[in-house]
Amino acid sequence: MTEPTKVDGRRERTKRTRAAIVAALTDLLDEGRIEPTAAQIAERAGVAVRSIAQHFASREELLLAVAQHHTERLAHTPVARHGSFDERLEAFVVARARSLEASAAMRRAAAVVLGRSPAVARALEDAAKERRKETSGVFAAEIAASGESTAVERAVALVSSGRAWDVLRGEMGLGVKAAREQLTFMLRSALRR
Repeated sequence: MTEPTKVDGRRERTKRTRAAIVAALTDLLDEGRIEPTAAQIAERAGVAVRSIAQHFASREELLLAVAQHHTERLAHTPVARHGSFDERLEAFVVARARSLEASAAMRRAAAVVLGRSPAVARALEDAAKERRKETSGVFAAEIAASGESTAVERAVALVSSGRAWDVLRGEMGLGVKAAREQLTFMLRSALRR
């Protein structure tokens, strides 16, 4: 018979506490609290304020953990790169709109801390690269057929970006459905479809 695996209780508590702190800060940011205090984070996490400093060596380390957690929670099944243009377009718009809508508060918070946090800046740039890579892959045939692949690829990346979504939802006051319709129109225009 094999010996049961021994669980290190301290390690497990450390993991749970770190996860609770990250989840608490994420929730506060999602609620629009751009720069919550350590006391607010600790209260939400159900830990002592000193626990934050014990589990994260710096604010930068905590922000990087939140950025990674945010990326993981927004992960979705990649949009198929085959099928008709209309099928790919619809699947892409639904997935991208869901992701951009769910990350709007995080983008607002990141804009405030971006200049002070190289880790958050890197995490956001990595996420943007992944979004551009997905967009280029889903619409590869249309981009290649355009004759101006670099310009079209940039246009498609721009109109499907978080900044564009924020303008549609905020400055233009569109609801989610109307913003999705506008995104569809802009992608069709950029891809000349």
